[in-house]
Amino acid sequence: MLKRSTKRIHFIGIGGAGVSALAHLMLDMKKYEVTGSDKQSSKVTRALEEAGAQIWYEHDERYVRHADLVVRSTAISDENPEVNYAKQHGVPLLSRIEFMAYLADPKKKRSVVVSGSHGKSTTTSMVASIALAAQLDPSFVIGSVLKRGIGSARHGESDLFICEGDESNNSMLSFAPHVAVVTNIDYDHMDFHGSLSNLKNSFVEFLNSPGRDGFSVVCLDDENVRSIMPMLKGRVITYGTHPEAEYQAVRRRVHNGGLSFEVHHRSEGPLGVVNLGFPGDHNMQNALCSLAVCRSLGVTTDTCSYGLETFPGIHRRYDMLHAGNVHVIDDYAHHPTEIQNLLGSVREVFKGRLRVIFQPHRYTRSRALAQQFPPAFINADEIILAPIYTANEKPMAGIGLDYLNRFFQSKYDEMKLRCIDDLDAIYQYVVDSSRPGDVVLTVGAGTVNTIGYRLAETFARRDAELVSGVDLDRIAQEMSEASFLMDEQN
Repeated sequence: MLKRSTKRIHFIGIGGAGVSALAHLMLDMKKYEVTGSDKQSSKVTRALEEAGAQIWYEHDERYVRHADLVVRSTAISDENPEVNYAKQHGVPLLSRIEFMAYLADPKKKRSVVVSGSHGKSTTTSMVASIALAAQLDPSFVIGSVLKRGIGSARHGESDLFICEGDESNNSMLSFAPHVAVVTNIDYDHMDFHGSLSNLKNSFVEFLNSPGRDGFSVVCLDDENVRSIMPMLKGRVITYGTHPEAEYQAVRRRVHNGGLSFEVHHRSEGPLGVVNLGFPGDHNMQNALCSLAVCRSLGVTTDTCSYGLETFPGIHRRYDMLHAGNVHVIDDYAHHPTEIQNLLGSVREVFKGRLRVIFQPHRYTRSRALAQQFPPAFINADEIILAPIYTANEKPMAGIGLDYLNRFFQSKYDEMKLRCIDDLDAIYQYVVDSSRPGDVVLTVGAGTVNTIGYRLAETFARRDAELVSGVDLDRIAQEMSEASFLMDEQN
């Protein structure tokens, strides 16, 4: 695929989270000319252009005529003119996952592939952060963006390759990993899997895929994971708060907006303390998982702890857009389990009024999980429902904002619940009704974070009017640097 004669790689749908990360990886190799196409310009595509990619904001066959390899997003249909040209003229054409699996070829790389229903991007990023702290010179591809300028991808000269394995369409089974990680198993993507049993079987196949020298890592706190343990083969490393876990988190403490916990190994005893700069039991599990992975790869406990303590976080995961009289936090959570974990962690840190703007993601998910969504918001003081983000799905008869609202109305009264069918109107409502001490949380995998950025800038300027010496240019710069990515798989 990547032959000595390969010079130009073209990415169709280059603005998507997964494809843009691969484009960055190829640019970081400094061996290839990277081109791409997408419907419109975005912060993601502009960052790629600044890094050296040539991008066209339309789809036309002439853009692939001189390509040596074409990589397509899963969101790109077979009717795309660039896809058609590549097929008709014998230009090598790969899906995003096929290309990533090729890059993680076990003949050349020891790959760590992180899968699971929740926490993939955060856990993958934490593993990468530890690997960087350990100076392992890893390559990695992440479905989000590590902060502090680290980015979504990196090319390293070592054989260590770290990436996510998506369970939504069994893309994880495309890999032959050295380390297979499953963070948890939850009821989702039933439009593909059909049943929870089928989803579990896919995870079993994935966890049994490492070779003789490899191993798998699973969370023993998860009931569905525990149910498949008898079917797992080879070396299996477990983690969690569960008393039988090999790596166990104990003595958890919340402090200064973050948390700390002690790590206890089943045979070695106490290993030390891990400090995180953000709250949440789910983040503690993600951190413990990454420590278990990296320590099993030979990284010292102290280095693992340092990599986690200095972990910068990733965009759209507990993303503090503004801290002031009114706090604004954005998060990508779009499944009831993720939302419940998020709101619980926010409530643990902040005692003010918690106002949650929720944008449901996809018609299929909204229909499948309609009854599970309302209980996930129990920690919210106010719930503001926004229109469903379609993610290019075709409309489904009877499934819309009113449909979801009926389920929420059965649990919450009109004092707690608002249903507003326009994002601009939601922004204005929150601004007009805000008061000091509020925490505004924008939640969802779609465009709801654009409201978060607008609110953050508005409240930052309000605070600046009250406090002398505030650098408004710095605030504006921080707002402009805030970026969001669309996860094309979810």
